[in-house]
Amino acid sequence: MQLIRLAVVIVATLAVTGSYLQEARRLSLIKNMPGEKARAFYEATRERDERLLTVVTVVLAAMALAAGAWVLWGGR
Repeated sequence: MQLIRLAVVIVATLAVTGSYLQEARRLSLIKNMPGEKARAFYEATRERDERLLTVVTVVLAAMALAAGAWVLWGGR
C-alpha cells in the first residue's frame, strides 16, 4: 500500500511540474507575439485545455461510477 501511495505522489508531482513548465513556455511565447496573434493563440490553447479537462472529468466520473457499481454488486 505504501508503494501505491508513493507512486501516486510521484505521478502527481510530475503532472504539476509538467503543467507549470508548459504554462511558462506558453506565456513566454505569448509575450513575444503581437497583440491580436497573442490573443488568438491564448484562446486556442484555452479551448484545447478545456477540452482536455472535460475528457479527464468524464473519465474520472466513469471510473467513480464503475467503482460504485463494483462495491454495490459484490465487490470486496
